Amino acid sequence: VEAKGCDGHFAWKQKIGKVDFTLRGNMTYSKNKIIERDEENTIYEYKLDQGHRVNQATGFIALGLFKDYEEIRNSPKQEFKYTKTQNGYTEGEIYEIMPGDIKYKDINGDGIIDGNDKVAIGATTKPNLIYGFGMSAKWKGLDVNVHFQGSGKSTFFIDGTTVQMFSGGDGWGNVLKEMANGNRWILGVNEDPNAEFPRLTYGQNPNNYQKSDYWLRDGSYLRLKTLDIGYSLPTALVNKIHLNRVRVFFVGTNLLTFSDFKLWDPELGVSDGKKYPLSRTFSLGVSVNL
Repeated sequence: VEAKGCDGHFAWKQKIGKVDFTLRGNMTYSKNKIIERDEENTIYEYKLDQGHRVNQATGFIALGLFKDYEEIRNSPKQEFKYTKTQNGYTEGEIYEIMPGDIKYKDINGDGIIDGNDKVAIGATTKPNLIYGFGMSAKWKGLDVNVHFQGSGKSTFFIDGTTVQMFSGGDGWGNVLKEMANGNRWILGVNEDPNAEFPRLTYGQNPNNYQKSDYWLRDGSYLRLKTLDIGYSLPTALVNKIHLNRVRVFFVGTNLLTFSDFKLWDPELGVSDGKKYPLSRTFSLGVSVNL
């Protein structure tokens, strides 16, 4: 494995008028590539790990949703099989493609969609870029400290019963409201081949729930990690009550998150949202130095 990267930090201090101002930041970037690996022989070089990143995501390339049966008949065969007997379907039985199901790209051109059509897609679940930056300012008795953190160059798949509704059959589980009320393909209601979610099915769906860029999401985010605002009472006033310093402050953590992914916090590192989210906290207090 060949690994490369860089990191750095900076700090800048300046007095602007009566304001003491500080900017600071840090960044770490890394990437890797598999140079050599003992793998099985294949005529499809794109299936090899060699030349790709460690833990590189792989899957099908989605071409949207099937519009009608004519399109299904004129497209490469997608004959995925059920993996277990459930809800009237037998293990090994071929799933019947219908309008509203996901259509995949035939990479090798053999007219069949199978494991030989899976390619490297997206990035890795672990971010290649991690960074942070902040600012501090002080004017008379007022002080402000702000810190942001973020990450980039990462992708992840969304799946599970919270996302793929009724995929567990009779199993219990919560469902995200975005899945129930979102832009989903529905016969006679919304037959958009570019809908965000495919048609609903009950139980297993060997076709729609394959790993593909249809379910791949960007894990990048930027978060306002901490905000600290304080005011120190004038020294002359504090000394009259025989104290050195009195500071009133507000501190907030995890106040804002900016990300294209909206279903749950991308920092959680899960595919189904089933993890306790980071807490947003607010604190008010008084600091007294005797």
